[in-house]
Amino acid sequence: MSHDIIMPVLGMNQDTGIIAEWLKQPGEWVASGDVVMSVETDKAVQDIESRYEGYLSHVKYEAGAEVPVGDVIAQLTAQPESDLDSASPEVDTSKAVTTEAPVAEKAPVQVTTPQPSHNTGLVKTELPSVGGKILASPKAKSLLRDRGIAISDLTDDGVQQPIHAADVMAYEPKIRQKHVASSMGKVHSVVSPDAIVVTEQWLASDELSVSRAELLAVLVAGALRYTKVIESDLDCSVVIPADDCCLLNPDLVGLGDLQKSQDENGFVSLWDFTESSIAGFELDSDAKLNISVFGGEQWTVELRFDTNVIRPKQAIVLLSEITRRISQPLRQLL
Repeated sequence: MSHDIIMPVLGMNQDTGIIAEWLKQPGEWVASGDVVMSVETDKAVQDIESRYEGYLSHVKYEAGAEVPVGDVIAQLTAQPESDLDSASPEVDTSKAVTTEAPVAEKAPVQVTTPQPSHNTGLVKTELPSVGGKILASPKAKSLLRDRGIAISDLTDDGVQQPIHAADVMAYEPKIRQKHVASSMGKVHSVVSPDAIVVTEQWLASDELSVSRAELLAVLVAGALRYTKVIESDLDCSVVIPADDCCLLNPDLVGLGDLQKSQDENGFVSLWDFTESSIAGFELDSDAKLNISVFGGEQWTVELRFDTNVIRPKQAIVLLSEITRRISQPLRQLL
C-alpha cells in the first residue's frame, strides 16, 4: 500500500510552498514521525514530518521547486522504487501445453521502438496555472490589490509564475489598448518646519553631519514602509537629484551610516527647496514617486505619483504620514 506526500497548508491564504530541502532520499526508509523535507513559505521554513512509514518513492519535485498546495510531491511505498519497477509476475511453465498447428504465413510487421526519454521526472520549469488560476504568493496578491494592478497583466507581459512580491515591485505596466495610459497625480500639504530645525541643531551638537535632504529622505522612507507602499522586507531607494546620490534603505540604518550610491533609478525622487525661493517645480522623472519640499514660514510638501503605481487614496495616506513625521521627526529617529 502506498501513501501520498502532498504539499501541506502551513498558513492562511497560502497557495504554494517551496521545497527548501529533502531530508530523505529516494529509496530511503521513512518511519512515522521522521522529518521528510522542509518547506518554505512567505512566513517561515518548517520541517514536515511523515504520518506514515515506507520507502520514499516517485519523487516529482526537487529542492527549490515551488509546488501548489495539495499537489502530490512523492509517495511512501512498501517496497523501494527500484524493486517496484523491476517486479514482474512469475509464470508457472510446469503445466504449459505446447500444441503445434500449421500457421499461415503472414506479412512481416514493422515494429517501431520508441526512443528512451531523458526526462528525469523532476519538475524544474515554470509551474502551470492550476485550474486556470494564476499562481502568486499572498504578499504579491496584497501588493497587486494595493496598486490596483490585475494579476493577469503581469502574465500577459511575460512575468513567469509563480509571481512573487519582488515581481510586482519591479513590474512596469505596458501601455496597450486595454491599459489606461500612465498619468501623474498630485497632492500637497502644509507643515511647520520648527521640529526639523530643532532636530538639525541636536544633530549638529552631536557632531552628526547630515544634510536636510538626507534627513527628509530618512523620514520619507519610514513613511513608505509604514503605509506599506513599500513592503517592510523590500529595499527602499530614495534619489536626491540635487546631490547626485541615492540612499538605500535610509530608514533602516543610523544617520551616521547612510549608504550612498550614484544610482539614478530609485523608487522615490526627493527634491529639497526649503532653503531657496522656489515655490513650484514641474519635472519629468523616471521615479514612481516624486516628493518636493518648498520653504517658507510653513513648508509645502508636494507628492507627485504614478497612478499605475499607487491609487489617489493611498497617496493621500502616504503624504499625511510624511507630513506627520516632518512635524515630529524625533518619534522616528529616537
